[in-house]
Amino acid sequence: MIQMPSLKDLALLSVQNPAEAARLLISLRIDRKTLWTGLFLVAVLNTLLNGLNTLLVPGPSPFPGLFDVPAVYFFFISGGLVLTVITLYWVGRSFGGQASMEDVIVVVVWLQFLRVLVQAAALLLLLTIPMLSIILVFAAALVGLWILVHFVDQAHQFQSPVKAAGVLIAAFVGMVVGLSILLSLIGGVGAMGV
Repeated sequence: MIQMPSLKDLALLSVQNPAEAARLLISLRIDRKTLWTGLFLVAVLNTLLNGLNTLLVPGPSPFPGLFDVPAVYFFFISGGLVLTVITLYWVGRSFGGQASMEDVIVVVVWLQFLRVLVQAAALLLLLTIPMLSIILVFAAALVGLWILVHFVDQAHQFQSPVKAAGVLIAAFVGMVVGLSILLSLIGGVGAMGV
């Protein structure tokens, strides 16, 4: 059985050598039920941090009222994560990738866990050194994208980060188009008074 490193060591490895971290995560062969539970757990943690952020640092929201309700925020985050997993799986497979659904879920869940850690650190900095919080969020977004490219590459066994980047671009475009169609249908139904 594979020895699981500490969370700290795995987080450092994810930044220093994301391909190796992805291979390690995939080799753990965590069952699908546990992975889906982990996905919804990181959505809960994300929702708690958002609520804490709203309480400690109130201010104007880009979506007034919508994300102030924790259940709505949780639904949005968890739905987005599920959509991300499914899209990365199917788009990657259409590019010739070999990932199982579990391979994709484990790397997405771990990346989201790292994102939660960054959000917590950014919130603490926002209360003490706001400018440093902004720098952390910006740097984490860039590093997170770099990690994601390597995670997708390893999950689908492309051996080509460029191909993995292509999958990410295609998946992003697919999600935007799909959400646009969904929102236009919802808007159309609302306009008809249904």
